Amino acid sequence: MKQFYNGILTRNFLFLFVLLAPVFCFSTTSFAKVKTKKITISVETGAKIYVNGTLIGGSTTDIKVLAYSTTNVKVEKAGFITEERNYINDDKHTLPNSDFIKLEPDDAYENSFMADIANRDIDIKTNLKEDDAWKLINRVITNSFDIIQVTDKATGYMCTAWVVKNFKAATIRTRLIIKTGSSDPLVYKAKLVSERGPAGISATQDENFKPWDRVLRTFENVVPDLQSRLGK
Repeated sequence: MKQFYNGILTRNFLFLFVLLAPVFCFSTTSFAKVKTKKITISVETGAKIYVNGTLIGGSTTDIKVLAYSTTNVKVEKAGFITEERNYINDDKHTLPNSDFIKLEPDDAYENSFMADIANRDIDIKTNLKEDDAWKLINRVITNSFDIIQVTDKATGYMCTAWVVKNFKAATIRTRLIIKTGSSDPLVYKAKLVSERGPAGISATQDENFKPWDRVLRTFENVVPDLQSRLGK
């Protein structure tokens, strides 16, 4: 009887082995043909290279993409659009031995300038009477902004509507806020608000905008004009 059961177990084992052998062979073969891949990444001079979120630096660097894994590479440079790529190492994707990541110029950057007047209060002193100063402020502002969203002469507060400019890689919104700093002597505070968000978004999506330390050239002379004309 014992030999009978042993015979049955042996036959079942052989049956399972024959049935599962191709599966194990296929799995072993599949894993065997995917190996760690080295890729030489080249970028423009001055660009920063991030590999899986870590700054590597340099204009050329080698990365290793482990078998059945993904390596993320992000390249940044001031004045250029950030480029990001994922290198997937499996049996479905072909990876290059080297890759030159070319960056496109950032048109928002090209149409703006670095400004210490962005997002900060600038004092504007004047010897004019309050009524005359307020009228002059209105004239200067409407040369650059079509819509004044809020104006309150009694409190000395004025705020323009957002002016939105869409670029290839960004949306820039700009507004001007005027408020009275003091009445004697008469001093106004002008704040040119400049913010940048992802391309194609609405100006009302506040959560997607962040302060930008640059100002579009369209508004380059707004604050200087206020200073020169009110200061006369």
